[in-house]
Amino acid sequence: MSPKPSLACRHPKVIMIFDNEDDILGAASIIAEQVEDYRTLSASVNIGEKIKELKPSVILFALATVEKSIELYTKVITDKSLDYPHQSILLCKNRESGVAFRCCIKGLFDNYFVYQPLYEKFRLKMIVHNGLLISQTTEQYIGYQEEQLENVDKDLAQLIDDGGACKQSLLNSIDKCKKSLNKSNEAMIEKEVDTKQDTRQLIDKINKQHIEPLLAELECNIKSTLDSMINQLIAKQDGLTDLKEQTSLKNRVQVPDQAKIIEALALTPTQQASHNDAIEQTELKKILVVEDNQIYRNMLVNILKKEQFNVDAADDGLHALKKIKQNNYSLVLMDLFMPNLDGINTTIQIKSASGGKKLPIIALTGNKNKELIKTWAEQGLKGYILKPSSKSEILEAVHRIIN
Repeated sequence: MSPKPSLACRHPKVIMIFDNEDDILGAASIIAEQVEDYRTLSASVNIGEKIKELKPSVILFALATVEKSIELYTKVITDKSLDYPHQSILLCKNRESGVAFRCCIKGLFDNYFVYQPLYEKFRLKMIVHNGLLISQTTEQYIGYQEEQLENVDKDLAQLIDDGGACKQSLLNSIDKCKKSLNKSNEAMIEKEVDTKQDTRQLIDKINKQHIEPLLAELECNIKSTLDSMINQLIAKQDGLTDLKEQTSLKNRVQVPDQAKIIEALALTPTQQASHNDAIEQTELKKILVVEDNQIYRNMLVNILKKEQFNVDAADDGLHALKKIKQNNYSLVLMDLFMPNLDGINTTIQIKSASGGKKLPIIALTGNKNKELIKTWAEQGLKGYILKPSSKSEILEAVHRIIN
């Protein structure tokens, strides 16, 4: 694995311009994992001079609104800070995606990506990758290394590889035919043609008799080949959809492994004494964030730390139980669907092991199943934060409970 790139590279090929650092944490981390020469820059008054100095190949505009990004982009072009070929990418909030789409259709930006909420991390990687390809700076991009790609079914992976090879073969064939025909045209023109009028007539004749039929045949081959692969993909997708629909609500909420839970909750006499001492001390504003999505977990931790909270983190329910037995938390923020032990069962175990001491829990969920949320709420939730959520929504819920 390549080392994690710095967000302050001195000679970046990719830069992201932002207003608020908290807003770009997720998107910035994703790009930093894939691009060696990458840097984030605040939209300060001298941003034009910075761009002129660095000359990045790909520029991502992640200002507070699309309007502000348009204004800044127009300004750096107008004042000649951007006077070379580059790829411009607009990052926007979901509510402004329509405006962003219009910007790209009108040719202002080369592409756009909705980064609030941040769902499609692989699409963001693809957009940056394509920008670097177009800019001919692919040697700086490490995102296509096989071990960094998401695991897929073996048959599906082979189908993707075969499809890519097929498409490349057809494109190479087209390119080869064009070059061959161009050489033939040039030879015939030099040998038989003396006037401009005769040249035009000969080219038209070659187009109708050779080029157009050849391209039509190649187009037909491409269509039939790709149709076959698409049908295979649809069949595979239908199979996955049927499997998901057969999974009941009960199966989605994981059955807890009692042995692992007992192990997580078991305290030695020394730990028990230490734990009791901690409870007797003045309560600290210490918060535990339980979330298996690393990007969202890191975002929550950073937001809370900036509010001077003492923040701890866990990536699943079992890990959370182990931390709770050793620490005196004032509040827990917890996701619903997690590996090993989900949010509902973790809440039940915390409640049964608390010895009468109620530990406030705020649910983190993007699930819209009301029955599932009701089941969780019945275990004594103090509130919930609906994902995706803004910084202000997160802090409002936390302050309301912890104060």
